[in-house]
Amino acid sequence: MKRRWVALGSTLLVLLLVTSFAAVSATSTRFRAGTEIQFKIQDSATWFWGCCGCCECEDTLVNGWRIVSTAEQVIYSVVHDAAVPSSAWVGSWNQMDMGGMAVPAGYYKLYVDTSAGTLSRCFSVYDPCACNWCWNPCTMCACEDVACINQCACRTSLVFVDPCGAQGCLPLFWWWGSCGCSSCP
Repeated sequence: MKRRWVALGSTLLVLLLVTSFAAVSATSTRFRAGTEIQFKIQDSATWFWGCCGCCECEDTLVNGWRIVSTAEQVIYSVVHDAAVPSSAWVGSWNQMDMGGMAVPAGYYKLYVDTSAGTLSRCFSVYDPCACNWCWNPCTMCACEDVACINQCACRTSLVFVDPCGAQGCLPLFWWWGSCGCSSCP
């Protein structure tokens, strides 16, 4: 009888750990409804065969960005009058559409137009006070990211900024909406 309980407990522990690791990767592209989403361009130099480190990486210029729905309908867009160096730029979106209305929970795609090309990242907005258990990660399978562009030894990447800093997330409880900075009213 005791062996059965030990086996059951071990199985549950393994299941929770696997779910926890899956949750950590899933939370990187999930944002709580109503929170500001921040993103930036990161430039880095990498060694590339044939380049020998001789390539000078210039600061990528940001021309503008947009948020689109899963049907590629533009929800929100910003076009800069003059290109902005990526080192001095952080984009932010308050989850409002062009008319100033809050967007519903769902799946979206961020495009950032740069001098290196157009980068994109898929993400979702969730409502922690609604149906969290029905979130389906496979709905995002059709969304293709272009999160980085490599040119010779230079890499330009689009990354989301974690507004919570070290606060982080309790990965074992992600399906109840414990990730993020604020709680339900």
